[in-house]
Amino acid sequence: MKRQFSIIIILLVLQLVIGSCTSSRWIITDEFVIDPNDEPELVSERSILMLDRLPTFERPQATFRVFRLTERQYQQRIKMERSVQQYRPRWGFFITGLAASAYTFVAANSSGISPSVSSSQRTVMNISAGVLAAVSILNMKPVGEPIFTGESQLMRESGFITLTDTTDSFGSQLTNVQLADVNITFRGDTLISESNLAINNGTLEINLGSINQNIETSEIDDESQITINLNYSDQIESYDLRLTSFLLPHVSVTSPIALLRNAPVINNQNIITEIGQGSSLRIIEEENEWYRVQFGGSEVYVRKSNGIKVWRSDDLSGSMDVYEFEEVPFGEIDVENSVPILKSNNPLDRAIILTNGFTGHTEPRQYLDRDHDLIKFYLSSALQLAQDQILYVEMDSLNDWRSTLNQFATQDSTSSLFVYLSGYAHQSQSNEIRLSQVDNDEEPTIMTHYLLDVFEQMNPDAFYLFTDLEFVQNETNNGWIGGRNSSIQVLMQTANEILRRMPNSALIYSNRPGQGSSVYAAAGLENRRHHIFNYYLADAIKKRNVRVADIVRHLENNVDYTSRRYHDRPQDVIVFGNTTLQINQ
Repeated sequence: MKRQFSIIIILLVLQLVIGSCTSSRWIITDEFVIDPNDEPELVSERSILMLDRLPTFERPQATFRVFRLTERQYQQRIKMERSVQQYRPRWGFFITGLAASAYTFVAANSSGISPSVSSSQRTVMNISAGVLAAVSILNMKPVGEPIFTGESQLMRESGFITLTDTTDSFGSQLTNVQLADVNITFRGDTLISESNLAINNGTLEINLGSINQNIETSEIDDESQITINLNYSDQIESYDLRLTSFLLPHVSVTSPIALLRNAPVINNQNIITEIGQGSSLRIIEEENEWYRVQFGGSEVYVRKSNGIKVWRSDDLSGSMDVYEFEEVPFGEIDVENSVPILKSNNPLDRAIILTNGFTGHTEPRQYLDRDHDLIKFYLSSALQLAQDQILYVEMDSLNDWRSTLNQFATQDSTSSLFVYLSGYAHQSQSNEIRLSQVDNDEEPTIMTHYLLDVFEQMNPDAFYLFTDLEFVQNETNNGWIGGRNSSIQVLMQTANEILRRMPNSALIYSNRPGQGSSVYAAAGLENRRHHIFNYYLADAIKKRNVRVADIVRHLENNVDYTSRRYHDRPQDVIVFGNTTLQINQ
């Protein structure tokens, strides 16, 4: 037994000694290493146009340079490095294995555990004890990371790799003018295709600032990109560039006048300034029906309906003008002063100014309130109507305006009745004029029923109706019912009803349905701050035209011409009734 315990102690000491030992080995650290001692094989050498400078918002030019492109093939080998690793025993495994080895050894060599062990069994058990002891000693775990000694060697070949090297030395050595073909596409459609563009001093610049002119704004989003295909020296290279990396969203004003506000709310207190058609402002953010835009050093708001969204670079937008109109007090426009007196006051004359342009459902027509002031001014100055002879009514959906109008109608007008009607209207399915956003669809058409009842009740000797309405398109047919002839027919139908009731009437419409009533203003041109019809109506009276026929002739000679000149659209003045009437009688 003493011999057996001695052997166990020897094994334990051996384990402790081995537990503090270290070993070294070779580890594969890279299977694909280029052998620096091998001479690479030249595969190809050519010149290409490469993108050297990306376009930006401030500089939307893409710059390409001629580079020498060299391709070489290198041999690859397996790299191995020598490392040193320290080990320590796995104590749980070691104690268990050693105990099992000792138990087997004792059982094999003494009669204390198994009294009858044959010679062959003893041999097997001794071998097992030795194996268990060896396994418990040799089964150690590494301590820490292996320490590389810095010794390395390249072994067998593992493959080949082709590397490309580019330098601009080839481009700098060009002395003659080189040529290249450029083709720019967007979603498969060709935007620009030019041949034989000159490459000077190895550099080609392509200005992308105006690329947006060939792309629909609705097609551009944050992921939109163009593809530039370059054909140079019989080599075609393609580059994808995101549009939003050099184009910024802008609003291009399409309405004659657009109001800039300090908040996305429609009221008269938050107006900052007026800008004209053709102005361009950078969009910061879209908020429902508004654009938040950059104006000078401030962020302001403009309605989306005043313009269209376009994409431009900063260098292009910076050269564009913002046509800002200065505020002009009433009285400084030529038709707002020096009005002649055409008649003395007649206490039986009456005048009504009716409008639905301030109902709150939409933004008021530009300069509508100034037009009303102009009409009031001429009624009181040229025709000498007193303040109590002029009624101003803003129609609304609450019908409060009806009681005001009914009360005024009780004052009989046995002389002249002047009515000015402005705002919005649409053509009904029954081919009648309906004033928009005033009455619901179940009520009679205001233009030919209720209002005519009121006018007829006042019993005028002469009735003058001046109508400046913006006709809204019919939603059912997405256009004007029946086309141009029907749009005039709806005016005629209303006029016939008026003339049937009050034969001594003159009716003047500023435009027919399907046309707009334009303002007398345009980008880069003058701004008279009135609608064209109202301006020339006042201008005709200022020139002492008192007969309706003369007033109409002045309107027909100027309104349509000015609308086409400033806005490139027609505006036909339509007249019905007795044109021999004189407004000063």
